[in-house]
Amino acid sequence: MTADGDRRLGLIFGVVSAVLLVVDAVLRFLVGIIFFATGREIAALGSANSAVIFLVLGLVIGFFAFLGRSRGPDRSLAAGVILIVLALVGWLALGFGGSLLAILAAVFALVAGILFLVAGR
Repeated sequence: MTADGDRRLGLIFGVVSAVLLVVDAVLRFLVGIIFFATGREIAALGSANSAVIFLVLGLVIGFFAFLGRSRGPDRSLAAGVILIVLALVGWLALGFGGSLLAILAAVFALVAGILFLVAGR
């Protein structure tokens, strides 16, 4: 596959990853509202906290996916490394084990990072 094809595919995987994380953040925020309505304030705070983290992580992944699409092997290489690091840190440190959407987003971000690395060689 050409470098353009790798960048395009990396962009698709990165955007899908970002969208999955944003959807997961919205769902967690709605669950937090339900927890707050039922009187479980501590659970609502935890849910809102994870919603903000997933939203920010999704926006950062989307930004670097778009950055890796731009011309030039240096940007693709840098975006690929950052996407791989974000996926691994998110997967290992943030504990995406509780959410299927977040696990899929981490895998897609990892694949996008690998594709950007291949395009940047």
